[in-house]
Amino acid sequence: MKALMRKTFFQWVARRSPVSDIKTLTQRNVYIFPTKEGGLFVGLLLLLLLTAINYQSSLVYLFTFLLGSLFVFSIIFCFKNLSGLHLSLVATNECFVGEEAVYSFALKSKPNQYCESLFFSVPNQPIKKVDISASEVAAVALTIPATHRGLVSLGRIRLETVYPLGLIRAWTWLAFEKQALVFPTPLKGDRSLVEASSGDDFEEGVKVKGEDELSGLRDYALGDSPNRIAWKHYASKGELYVKEFDGVSSSTCWLNYSDYTSGNKEQRLSYLCHDVLDSHRKGGRFGMVFPGGVVEPSSGDNHKMQCLRALALA
Repeated sequence: MKALMRKTFFQWVARRSPVSDIKTLTQRNVYIFPTKEGGLFVGLLLLLLLTAINYQSSLVYLFTFLLGSLFVFSIIFCFKNLSGLHLSLVATNECFVGEEAVYSFALKSKPNQYCESLFFSVPNQPIKKVDISASEVAAVALTIPATHRGLVSLGRIRLETVYPLGLIRAWTWLAFEKQALVFPTPLKGDRSLVEASSGDDFEEGVKVKGEDELSGLRDYALGDSPNRIAWKHYASKGELYVKEFDGVSSSTCWLNYSDYTSGNKEQRLSYLCHDVLDSHRKGGRFGMVFPGGVVEPSSGDNHKMQCLRALALA
C-alpha cells in the first residue's frame, strides 16, 4: 500500500514537473509544509489563543497574534526563497565503472532574490548546501557512483529549504534529461592474439591503410599520434606535419570481442576496454570489433574515446 501511494505521488509530481534540463521553480512545482518545529509552533499558538479566550487577556491576544504573524511571514519568505530560481543541467562527465558520474548545474536567482540555505538531496549521497546572491549564477556539481556501464541518469533529486526560521519546509522534486556516459571497467583478459592482422584481406569490408612505405605528409590534426609526426621536418621548417604510409602494415592491431577465450559479455567488454587503453598508450594504430559494430583502425585521443564510447553503448 505504501509503495502504491509513493508511486502514485511521484506520477503526480512527474506531471507537474516533467523531465527537462532547464527548470524554473514556480508555485506549480514548489511545495510547502510545516516542519516538526513548525507543527509544535502551531500547537503553541492554539494553546495561547485558547488561554486568551478563556481569560480574556488582551496581552495574551497581542502575543498570540504577533507569533501568528511571524508564522505567516515564515511561510511567505520560505516559498519566495525557492520560487523564481532558474536551474540548468549544463554538462555531465564520462567515466569508468567504479568512478563518480558528475552532473554540473548552473543556478540563477532573480534580481533582488537571495536564495539562502538551499539543500540538494540525491538518494544515498551527502546533502549539498548552496547560498545564492541576487542575480548571481552559481555552479553546483552533484555526483553519484557509476555502478554500471552505459548511460546513467541522476534520477529525481530533491531541492529544499527551511529558511528563514525552520518552521516551514519548501521543496521540489526535479528530474533531468542529460545522462553521464560510463565506460566498462578496464580488465586484463586472455585472448587468442590477432595482433598484426592488417591489410584488405583481414576482414571483409574493412580496409586498413598500411605503414610500410612513406607516401607523403599531411597537416597535423588534433588526435594524431605523436609517433607519426614528422619531427625532422618540424625541426627544420617549424611546420607540423604527419607522415602517411602505403602498403601492408605490420603494426596495425585489431582488438576483437570474439578473440577472448573466457568471460560473459560484460567481462569481454572490460577486456576490450583494457586493451584499447593499452594500445593507445603504446601509440600504435588499432581497430576494434565489438558486438554490433566495428571501429576502423586509427590512433590518437579521439580514436580512443570513439572506442570507449562504443564499448559503453554496446
